[in-house]
Amino acid sequence: ISRAKRKLETLTNLRVIAITGSYGKTTLKEILKTVLSIKYHVLSTPESVNTPVGIARLILGALTPDVQILLVEMGAYRRGEIKRMCEIARPDIAILTGINEAHLERFGNLENTVEAKFEIVKYAKRLATAFLNEDNVLVKKNYSRFMGNRKEFFYASVEIKNRKFLPELPGFEFEIEGVTHRIPFLGEYILGSVVAAFKVGKHLGVPNALLHNALDHIRPVPHRLQPVKTPGDILVIDDSYSGNPEGVEAAIEALKQFGDRRKIYITPGLVEMGEKIRDIHVEIGKQLAGAADMVILIKNSVTPFINEGIVCAPSDRTNVVWFENASSAHAALRKILKAGDVILFQNDWPENYQ
Repeated sequence: ISRAKRKLETLTNLRVIAITGSYGKTTLKEILKTVLSIKYHVLSTPESVNTPVGIARLILGALTPDVQILLVEMGAYRRGEIKRMCEIARPDIAILTGINEAHLERFGNLENTVEAKFEIVKYAKRLATAFLNEDNVLVKKNYSRFMGNRKEFFYASVEIKNRKFLPELPGFEFEIEGVTHRIPFLGEYILGSVVAAFKVGKHLGVPNALLHNALDHIRPVPHRLQPVKTPGDILVIDDSYSGNPEGVEAAIEALKQFGDRRKIYITPGLVEMGEKIRDIHVEIGKQLAGAADMVILIKNSVTPFINEGIVCAPSDRTNVVWFENASSAHAALRKILKAGDVILFQNDWPENYQ
């Protein structure tokens, strides 16, 4: 880490863009990399690398003098961790995607989460610029006490016009600044990320024509609402890396968009939800009732709450199927799935959770 700091101090023409949030970090990072790479030489943290040691290794191993923008994802489980990463790579631009109950068990309460996530702004450069998600209530409510002399810009999905879901793509058609685009993303939340990338690109001087060209080349991040077409006209939606309430809600909304096709949802639930664990999973069940034709649940400590939400919702069209573990559920799919089905895999529990 010390060597990485010293190396960055010698690269005076490098601009650092840092991204954090309870959700959407990796997706926005990849979209932003695609958009900015059309003009700049961009180096970004790979996949979900978002720790101090991971960032330091990237700087020491891959950062060369010709890199113009260092794009860094920053994750945290407690207060002080993002501060430490900012001390390694002090942001010129800080982006906050949103705040929710993800990892609440580790943070302890939402105020700790707010304080931790806003470290990306608080410990950015003194005259840094912050791009903040206006769609997120906790960001809007709390941002002013962390800004100092830094300039803030907001981005929001409502800035996208004439949005329309195209099942045959599958993905969205929309307009931004009068230009129509089609992108193969299933979650409507992606439109906010598109606005963020577009605004950051304009802030960094990327011409509009290049920005629009770049938007036509963005693609889903693997395992985050990633559509996978399979033989037999079965659409698999891989959302196995999404483990927060907003992500689940977006996934269920995406599933709803497939009209008359039979919709199947398979999940072990979410982890590290702290004291809100029951409420969050009951709400997931309520959202699933009527949205999915079949919900496949893995037996553990939280899925009974999902079933509770399904049962108490005013819909009787959702069939719940239980399995002892994920491997037996996956093995049974060959008998369950039929041509035309859409199946969504939501979250993938580590083995240390039960």
